[in-house]
Amino acid sequence: MRSAFLLVFVSILLFPSLSHAQAAKKMDIEVSDAVLKTAEWANFKYMENLKHAKTGDKKAIKDFLEFSGTVDGTESLEHATTCIELIPYASDMNVGTVISTLKPKLKKVLLQRFVLAQGRTKKEELRKPLQEWAPLCWKALHGEIVMSVNSDGAQTKDKVNIKAPANSNASEIVPTSGKQ
Repeated sequence: MRSAFLLVFVSILLFPSLSHAQAAKKMDIEVSDAVLKTAEWANFKYMENLKHAKTGDKKAIKDFLEFSGTVDGTESLEHATTCIELIPYASDMNVGTVISTLKPKLKKVLLQRFVLAQGRTKKEELRKPLQEWAPLCWKALHGEIVMSVNSDGAQTKDKVNIKAPANSNASEIVPTSGKQ
């Protein structure tokens, strides 16, 4: 009886950690326990944002990338690894569009961290140069403005706080040079 109680008690204590680990496994995106602890301290719903960002939700992607300013040291590299592993799920187009809207200082930090994270990720396809597998993100990180193309063919800079309708035909991006 006592051992059963102890087992239940330990399970309750470990459940939040296990649920985060299971959610990360489902997403096949590396998530650090240390980063999760910092996110909890900062009252940032890390796994919830990651889940929404994975679907291409631009506000969630922006919030997730801006969280990079909260972490430092080893955690900054661990979070950057999660960010680069997110790109194939959220799409180069969505992440590149969001990066275009970020402040230049954050873009510079993200670029440095993404390069380091590429050496850390276990995903071989993400170890290639960023400009090969995420050219729009690479261009946005280097100051170019990435624009979506509407269904009528007009170029528009996406507003990050508005999620595009599911039936929109924004499957194409045209990178353009210029200042924000």
